[in-house]
Order: sequence, then structure tokens, then C-alpha cells
Amino acid sequence: MRVRELQEPPYTIVGDVPRFSRKMTAFARPSGGKSEGKRQPSKPKDVAAIIAEGRDGYSRMDYAVQNAARTMAATMGHLAYSWERLEGARGSKGELAEPPPHEPEDAAAFTEQIKEAAQLYGADAVGVCELDRRWLYADEDVPAERQVPADIDKAIVMAVAMDRQRISESPTARAAGATGNGYSRMAFTAVCVAELLRNLGWRALPCGNDTALSIPLAIDAGLGEMGRNGSLIHPELGPCLRLCKVFTDAPLVPGKPVEFGVREQCEKCTMCADQCEASAISRDEMTAEPVCPSNNRGVLKWPLNADLCLRFWRANGTGCADCISACPYTPKR
Repeated sequence: MRVRELQEPPYTIVGDVPRFSRKMTAFARPSGGKSEGKRQPSKPKDVAAIIAEGRDGYSRMDYAVQNAARTMAATMGHLAYSWERLEGARGSKGELAEPPPHEPEDAAAFTEQIKEAAQLYGADAVGVCELDRRWLYADEDVPAERQVPADIDKAIVMAVAMDRQRISESPTARAAGATGNGYSRMAFTAVCVAELLRNLGWRALPCGNDTALSIPLAIDAGLGEMGRNGSLIHPELGPCLRLCKVFTDAPLVPGKPVEFGVREQCEKCTMCADQCEASAISRDEMTAEPVCPSNNRGVLKWPLNADLCLRFWRANGTGCADCISACPYTPKR
């Protein structure tokens, strides 16, 4: 596989790109618009009945592993994605509590040090980009204290790999355990990178799926391209990953976006759409128009019908990663 660096991101902007409303993300809005203002459930209420059916991959153990995998994300997420410095990261004597900003002599070397640390904290891939504010959620949907300051100008985008064997067992609860573990690792990795930068005297705002759209930022940071299944495709990890990011004013050197043939491959390949039991993945040509309210307009892509996707999740009794499992870019070993 030949990976080429580009001067511009490998997506096509069509007209204006409005900042997307966080209230319109798939998990924040009701499916079909029948219960406006209510968060739409992604799981059925009676999981016990599903367990009682005795299907492979939906046992009580499988659900317990899935639930436990999200422990870090569920119990510590409010701290991990906090924009305030955490007391426990100041050291036993607090000697780095209020340091002057560390001014590196070599910004490129400094950037590599931050990337190496991110890998220590669990990132399987790391990229840096200028913060394109079009990818931030619309200001009117974000409280003032959670709006990214104008002088925060860089994004560190990190990918954590999901367990390929478990993902291959989608759409069972066993596969959802890999997804949940990814969310917990996102929280750990993001907060550690943010605290590293804070210890060096720079501002750092850790984020998971909140605050901004992760995939276009990941593309800008050189982590890959977007595929037909609506996921980021990384050259080595494929779509079998989860994304987190840290926004900062630290003097980092942005990388370059890359291209390695994903668009051309996806134009002729429909394996993810073939595998999708919800029929949520487009078989048509790319478009900048949405197919459901949870799509952002203005970027040429294969839009995912999130309503159909989450309707299947509820019927299935857990999440689904069939499009990730089926993708030829997902490593098989």
C-alpha cells in the first residue's frame, strides 16, 4: 500500500459547510422524529430476555464483559474530558503545578516527543493538525464554558485500535466489548496527553466524541481517509479504531493529510453495505446531501443513515460493527 502525503485533505467541499449541531448527532436525537427532545435509546430495555434466548455471543458473561469494558469511560469520563487541570496530575509536591510554558527550541522535535508520549498512554496512531473550526460543534449548542477559545489552534488526534477478533464477531455483545474498551482507552489516553501539556504550561482540552467532529479532524491530521461505511480508514488499522483528540495552544508542527486509494477502492467495493443488516450504508455515488438529520452537509461522502443503524441496534440488543468487520481494510490478523 502506497501512502502519499498531500497538501490538502482528501475530501471535497461542496458549497458552504455549516458547523454541525451536537443536538443532531445520532445518539442525541430521536429516531424518526416521533419523540422530539428525548434522547433516543440505543439498547432495548429487556436485555435479560435476550440473554435467556441462549444465542452465542449474547450470554450474561458477554454482556458483563461489554459493560465492564466501559468502566473508565462511564465512571471517569467527566474527569477525563474535563478542561480543568486535575489535582492528581500535579505530582506529590506539586512542583509543576504552575510552571511557565515550556518553549521548545525545536518545535518538530517537541511534536515528536508529544506523539511518543501519546503512544505510551495508549494511542496506536497520532497526528497533529491546525484546528479547522468548521469541525467544531455549533456554538449555539455548546455552553459558553465549553466553547473552544479562539487562540486554541492545534488538534492532536489519536486512534486507539479495537480488538479485531472480537469485532469480527459483530453484531454480538462480544464485539461490543471491544467497542466499550475502546471508549475507556480513549478517555485514559486523552486525559494523559492533556495533563502532559498542562504540566508543560500549555492549555489542553481533551475530548472524546464531544466538542467536535472527530473524523474530519483525523483526516486533517494525516490519520487516513473516510470510507463508504462512514468511518475513518487508517492505512494499518483500517476502520477498526476509535478516535479521541486534544485541542491545545502548544507550539506543535502539523502533519500532512494522506491518501492511499480508499476512495477508489470504496467506489467499487460494497462489502460493508452488503454486510449491513440495517441497510444503512449507501450503495449510490458520493453526495454532499444528507440522508438523515444526523448527517452534516457540504462534504462529498457516502452518508450513513443513522436512524436505520440505531434501529437495528435496539432490535439487536447491543451495538453493531458489521461494517468494520466486513471492510477489506480491517486487518485480519
